Amino acid sequence: MTSISAVIVSGFAFVSLREVKVTRNFSSSVRSYYAAESGIEDAVYRFMAGKQISSGEVITTGAATGTIQIASAGPQTIITVPATHADVFRTVKVVLLQNTTGASFFYGVQVGDGGLSMTNNSRVIGNVYSNGNIIGANSATVTGTAIVAGGINSDPSVSWDVATSDQFFATANGNRDIAQSFVSDATEKLTKISVYLGKVGNPTSDIILRIAADNGGKPATNGMASAAISYATVGITPSWINTTFSNPPALVNGSKYWIILDYSSDSATNYWNWRQDPSGGYAGNAAKYTASWSTGNPVWNGLGGDLAFRVWIGGVTTRIESMTIGDSTSGAAHANLFVNTTVRGSLCPNAYCFEENPPRVELPISDGVIQDFRDAAEVRGGTCAPPDCDSSGNLIFSSGTKFLGPKKIAGDLNISNTGTLILSGTVWVTGNVTLTNNCDVKLAPGYNSASGVIIADGDVVVANNCTFAGSGAPGSYIMILSAKDSPSTNVMTISNDSEGVIYYAGKGRLRFSNNAVAKEATAYGINLDNNATIIYESGLANVNFSSGPSGGYSVESWGEVE
Repeated sequence: MTSISAVIVSGFAFVSLREVKVTRNFSSSVRSYYAAESGIEDAVYRFMAGKQISSGEVITTGAATGTIQIASAGPQTIITVPATHADVFRTVKVVLLQNTTGASFFYGVQVGDGGLSMTNNSRVIGNVYSNGNIIGANSATVTGTAIVAGGINSDPSVSWDVATSDQFFATANGNRDIAQSFVSDATEKLTKISVYLGKVGNPTSDIILRIAADNGGKPATNGMASAAISYATVGITPSWINTTFSNPPALVNGSKYWIILDYSSDSATNYWNWRQDPSGGYAGNAAKYTASWSTGNPVWNGLGGDLAFRVWIGGVTTRIESMTIGDSTSGAAHANLFVNTTVRGSLCPNAYCFEENPPRVELPISDGVIQDFRDAAEVRGGTCAPPDCDSSGNLIFSSGTKFLGPKKIAGDLNISNTGTLILSGTVWVTGNVTLTNNCDVKLAPGYNSASGVIIADGDVVVANNCTFAGSGAPGSYIMILSAKDSPSTNVMTISNDSEGVIYYAGKGRLRFSNNAVAKEATAYGINLDNNATIIYESGLANVNFSSGPSGGYSVESWGEVE
């Protein structure tokens, strides 16, 4: 009997001990989970708010600890926090998708006021739109349509550049529309307007910029002209946003007019910032706001300052010279003037040489968006340091494969001799970029259909058979962008069978030579010579790049994983 009792007691003891262990494991599991969840919540908040955070940080909740792990590939960021308590592990994972910034490239070549120079059998297979002259020589050819807009003077006719203070609008129903007056200094057409504009949060509708006459110290309710400002071209960082009209309005010297920014909705989190001079130094003019500029008899309220703007009135003659446009059955050209130019198989003038004054088309990426790209590279990835970069901040390699991004390189980027760079995020190079001798640059598969950017503050050289590729998904491209402000020099040089995707130099010249090939080129000015070819790809009409650090994220998934 005693032995039976002992067995029963020991059985109860075993069950009790097992239940104690299960209870302890359950308690440890719960604590591990809460540590992982707390770590995820903290990491997601800091990441989405643009605050400092790095992979490897440890978070402690009571006696449980978790380690934050962050991995980015293009617009997608995966944050994982494995946590442990008493050797019991729980892991929570979040997948974030960054909002993208769109840029539309509708032409094989788009050129600013610096114009396009083509020589020595260079070709554009597609269309060209230029705000400056197109000058050719030695069988230079555009296979599609070539358009040269009417020119403008280098300096604005009327402006108020002081932009020392924020002026938010579309934050509430009563301030959806905002306006600034100016007085014309000539009787001519208004050819271009710039406003110093930024965004807060992620507004997703276009602004309509309108011109209206003055009506007793406020804008008239019938506008003279309008144009859309794409929300995607405006950065979190305010900058000059250039706008033109398909049908420019005629102004009268000495008359007052109003620039109106008209927005269709309001939000406490996603709105706009037209920077201003709070001192109101632009004598005889004013800035005002209202709920709706054209409905009924709107009440305009004074802002007490002046909003930053630039206006160009009138223009200069532009031309297409010594070019071949199209072939015997296709092609057309539009310009103020044609000189020694063949269109659709015969010299101008003919039915396909349209002597007119085409409207300007401004370059699609603003300084504010470029600064947002820079900020995204630095805030998300930090500054490149040894062993990836040398002690001077340069990243230089000539073989093997490196994965990089998002990252700031505080020096030069130099890849040569079969070196391969795989981009997992935006890369900002404060110096020069040199890509030569069979190098290979491509996007990580995680970009999916989004596109990636390498930004150089200095010069860019691409030569000797370097190749570029997107993620492999349709619509994914690499853009190499020089932000150097040097309108009279070549800030990007592309040569010797190098195959590129999108090249962009909004404040400098881009030179292609020696059989260089690209999908699209956009710059202040472009030189094509020695058999260089631009072959336009239709998918470039809608390209999406990962936006800046404050551009907003959506949560694709959030939950526990094994």
